Amino acid sequence: MKKRLVVETAGPRLDAFLARAVPEYTRVFLKNMITNGFVLVDDVRRAPDWRVAEGDVVTWEIPEQASSPRETFESWILFEDRRFLILNKPSGLLMHPLGVSWLKSPEAARAGQETNLAAELQAHRPAILKAATPRCGIVHRLDRPTSGVLAVAKDPMTYAALTDMFKERLMDKTYRAIVRGVPPAAVRVQAPIGREPGLRKIVVTELGKPSETSFKVVSRKSTAALVEAKPLTGRTHQIRAHLAHLGHPVMGDGDFDRKGVPAAPRLMLHAYRLRFEHPFTGRPACFEAAPPSDFLKFWRSLP
Repeated sequence: MKKRLVVETAGPRLDAFLARAVPEYTRVFLKNMITNGFVLVDDVRRAPDWRVAEGDVVTWEIPEQASSPRETFESWILFEDRRFLILNKPSGLLMHPLGVSWLKSPEAARAGQETNLAAELQAHRPAILKAATPRCGIVHRLDRPTSGVLAVAKDPMTYAALTDMFKERLMDKTYRAIVRGVPPAAVRVQAPIGREPGLRKIVVTELGKPSETSFKVVSRKSTAALVEAKPLTGRTHQIRAHLAHLGHPVMGDGDFDRKGVPAAPRLMLHAYRLRFEHPFTGRPACFEAAPPSDFLKFWRSLP
């Protein structure tokens, strides 16, 4: 059922306006709704930071696949023990504020208007901050639009152990991506990636660091494929850069995906599985998170 709201005072961001108008939903939930196209301003899709004007008509509709209104921090937890948390990060959630001020004063993560994981961890697991755990326990990161499995340490010793495991490539990571076109059934890309002089985005370049990713097609459509990706090195944006190098960019990738039809509502990349040995018990651990509803809905919509 669609709902209709009329803006009475100009100025606020669209996500802030909606958060005040419907406080029964979290800001992260509403921001994802906007990003995924379920919120329109005068029947036009806008970004969360769009400034609304007086008289604008904002319409929105909760998708059938959406979870309960109060998408809380606790609902993200896949596993927790006294050493670490495994979260299913929602798409649209920022990992931490930009800049470095929050690293010197972690409380600064709670100062901004925008929800971020560092602030959520401080609010819901204050013992992590009390233990002086570096980076609020965040040992690795996912891009804002990327959803899926994420590990968070609860104390400095665990942070050091998990960080070392990532550096030593002892973390077996598997992603799912919806890509434009259909790549070979299985392929391994060994190509250096980095930033070329004067460029912001990370690309395959001889100036980059050695990088390796294996890809396997899980399912095919006429003009797209569902791909499983396993990064064998841990470079920033590695999967995205290697798929673009293959000529099959992740759909919705603002850096690499061409303006094709259909257009994805966001970056169609999901951290599907994380497998490793518990750093203190030595027991094998495997955590999986099924792709979220927007990811599945987009895949089903493709011809």
